[in-house]
Amino acid sequence: MLAPYAGSYSKDNLDENEARNILIKSFHQLIEKNKNYDEPIEIVSGLTNIGIPRIAYQVAEELDFIKVGISAERALKVKCGIYPVDKQIIEGQDFGDESRLFISYIDFLVRVGGGRQSHQEVKMFIEKCAEHGISVSERLIENDFALIK
Repeated sequence: MLAPYAGSYSKDNLDENEARNILIKSFHQLIEKNKNYDEPIEIVSGLTNIGIPRIAYQVAEELDFIKVGISAERALKVKCGIYPVDKQIIEGQDFGDESRLFISYIDFLVRVGGGRQSHQEVKMFIEKCAEHGISVSERLIENDFALIK
């Protein structure tokens, strides 16, 4: 399974076109690097229907990828709602409780913006790659962008 985690910034004060373009470019980079990979592609994000997770799922639909949502129970109660994914996995009660499961599930990581939890998950992913002797440069794509004020 080619499963990148895509996401991080779960708010609406961002340039959606820029975020969409970053995600499309990042997904295509991963596909190009792994063009001999013949299993289905799953896009994994934080289940919420807002910000980068929503855009990542929309792009996944456009590219005919499987949409996976991994989050804590708290995601089921937030105002923005949950995105209708193909596969939903709930781990723990509060945001961040699902981080270990995220990292164990994914093969690649695309970070677009993000806060403390996103940066912590990047560190965890780098540690996972090191433990398995995997090249981080082949598996991690990080992007920052300015938020709309």
